[in-house]
Amino acid sequence: MTSGSPGFSVTPVVKKSAAVQVADQIVAAIRDEQLKPGDKLPSERELAQNFAVSRPTIREALAALELAGLAKSHKGRGTVIMGSAATVATWGVEVLPPQVFEARLAIEPCLASLAAEKRYPEDLEMLEAALAKLEAEYAETGAYGSDLPVHRAIARAARNPLLEQALEEALRHVEKPLWSELRRRALAQRSARDGHVEESRMVIRHIRDGKAAEAAEVWRQHLLSYRSEILGAADQ
Repeated sequence: MTSGSPGFSVTPVVKKSAAVQVADQIVAAIRDEQLKPGDKLPSERELAQNFAVSRPTIREALAALELAGLAKSHKGRGTVIMGSAATVATWGVEVLPPQVFEARLAIEPCLASLAAEKRYPEDLEMLEAALAKLEAEYAETGAYGSDLPVHRAIARAARNPLLEQALEEALRHVEKPLWSELRRRALAQRSARDGHVEESRMVIRHIRDGKAAEAAEVWRQHLLSYRSEILGAADQ
């Protein structure tokens, strides 16, 4: 593979769904055996130049390929192809990680705000219980399986089944094994885990105090931070 060339044919991407098209073209190269397991992709910068897209678009495409098990990013070594022609037969990128976060950012701050406005006593108890379980697990082990019970408790406390269902549709995409691996890498640093737990405390405190705007903003910042952590993990 020569420097500056990806080693397979590419077409400059010009449409809105740029990341999906990049991922599709890489998959097509795997399907045609222009790329084989163990092949290393060019650098992010070179891919961006060859596809005529931004580097964030390349990151989104590579994150989708990694979540599908077709590529593996290694810190300091770049991205290596894992999939073969046989494994990409049913490929189809429907939802990319950034799109999942776009949906959650549109939904979850609103849910936190509604929960703070309504504050049903039984919902506040449910929120405190979810937080207590998260804190206890973290205090004992220095880690936690998931903070999604807190997110779901806030959704239930909002008392809007349509928004709760919309969140569940988004969360359906984050419970796959490869998402778990990205999450593990994203939260490898103790400071990141500390931040998530503290943000859970803050949002529930604001909900309990009826501070809707503050609850929404904490949850928005929480998701923005997590998005950066997850997409950064996909590029390691």
